[in-house]
Amino acid sequence: MSEQNTISRTATIKENVKLGKGIIIQDFVVIGKRPERAKISLFAQAPREFKPTVIGDYVTMCAGAIVYAAVELGNNVFLGDYASIRENTTVGEGTIIGRNVTVECNTRIGKECKIQTGAHITADCIVGDKVFIGPEVCTTNDSYMALVDVPMEGPVFGDGCAVGANSTIVPGVRIGKNAVIASGSVVFQNVPDEEFWMGNPARKEGTYKQFIGTAKMFSAMKKGKKDQ
Repeated sequence: MSEQNTISRTATIKENVKLGKGIIIQDFVVIGKRPERAKISLFAQAPREFKPTVIGDYVTMCAGAIVYAAVELGNNVFLGDYASIRENTTVGEGTIIGRNVTVECNTRIGKECKIQTGAHITADCIVGDKVFIGPEVCTTNDSYMALVDVPMEGPVFGDGCAVGANSTIVPGVRIGKNAVIASGSVVFQNVPDEEFWMGNPARKEGTYKQFIGTAKMFSAMKKGKKDQ
């Protein structure tokens, strides 16, 4: 890997940003952006002072990505085109944030996660290590849709869990370690470790081991047909 940083002339790097080595910053990337709040927002106005934005070694930021103030990206993080990472968020080493993913403020994302195209990671969310979040997954943190002033509570994703495309995870729900959520599910309650859930509302349909066993069987069948 090259130790030198490759930074597009059209990129914007604000003040109080610390860059590691071997970083690739493509066209129209913005790093260290200060947040602004709407006048009618339930939140207080954005603070004036932020911690530094810290970008680790060998990070890649594709075209149009926006990284706000007080964000910390670990080594070898990859941000796809137009990904947005809001303030006071950390992203662990080796994690992939896909194209058009939105990660809202005060969120912690662990190491070696894969968050795919168009997923929305709400504010105050906690994502463990090696978590898979499929395309267009929606997480929420406000049970009452701004109709009343209550504390926000984002979902929690345990290490190694996987959430299929277009699923919705409601505020405060805990997805257990190595749990699997089928595509298109709506999860209203906590999912224990090592379980497989699906449906609207999502319910237990099996275990992680059963899901993996079925997946391997179908994979072998498809491979066998191709080899014929």
